[in-house]
Amino acid sequence: MIRVQFWGTRGSIATPGQAMRYHGGNTPCVQLIGFENDQPGAIMRPDNPQLILDGGTGLTALQTTLMGRAWGQGQGKLHLLLSHYHWDHLIGLPFFRPMFIKGNRMIFYGASIKNMRDSIERLFTSVYSPLNGIENVSAQLEYRQMGGKVVEVGDFQIRTIQNRHPGGALSFRIEYGAEAIVYSTDHEAGDPIVDSSLVEFAKGAHLWILDAQFDSEERQYHKDWGHSSHLEAVKLALNAQVETAVLFHHNPDHNDATLDRMASEAMEAAAGTQTEVIMARDGLVVDVG
Repeated sequence: MIRVQFWGTRGSIATPGQAMRYHGGNTPCVQLIGFENDQPGAIMRPDNPQLILDGGTGLTALQTTLMGRAWGQGQGKLHLLLSHYHWDHLIGLPFFRPMFIKGNRMIFYGASIKNMRDSIERLFTSVYSPLNGIENVSAQLEYRQMGGKVVEVGDFQIRTIQNRHPGGALSFRIEYGAEAIVYSTDHEAGDPIVDSSLVEFAKGAHLWILDAQFDSEERQYHKDWGHSSHLEAVKLALNAQVETAVLFHHNPDHNDATLDRMASEAMEAAAGTQTEVIMARDGLVVDVG
């Protein structure tokens, strides 16, 4: 079983406020935890394998669950997969407490070691951080390049493919035993070649987390922004015949009422199919398998 916990689901910029209270305002961060015991609600042990997908402000919500375990004692190891290096996917890192505890290891995975390292280290320069340099981060940082081959992290097997997004972004297909999850934040649907490749990449997945930043009307005015509409995301999921599609990377302008409307439209588009549609929200937990 894989437990999927959503700590940040908003795109572009963190969006606090009463009108966003249900779906939340943190930017992307998703935690995957593997369980040998296939019982829903299983308790996480210190040795449960886990991955973190992206390091937006949702990372600061996740850290509370880690600090009471090995990571609070300088004995933890974290694997962080970065889809790309835009700030909404990295901005939680300067405030992530396990990074400042000696003995912890943080291993980052991305498309380019150089771009990944440069983007992360830039967050800790004196312009943006009182730490005045990445050398003042206490945890051990490591960088690994992905693409072109299967990467194994514990019992997780990870493959990547490129999305359609300015500057590039990776989709991840993550398999753990018989379960498969695909993460495709920051993808603009509409290129038949790229879309068909993504659909093939996601075929047979139990859960596909998909970019759905715009509604259909907004999408008309946001060509080449690197994001899809909720109905385009549903179409991709239906073509891939996945069990569950989770709509993700919400527009910072969309309040709970707007996201509820979009969720209803998306579920209607999938009615009569074998694909369930869920609108992501901060705090959502989905057990796969």
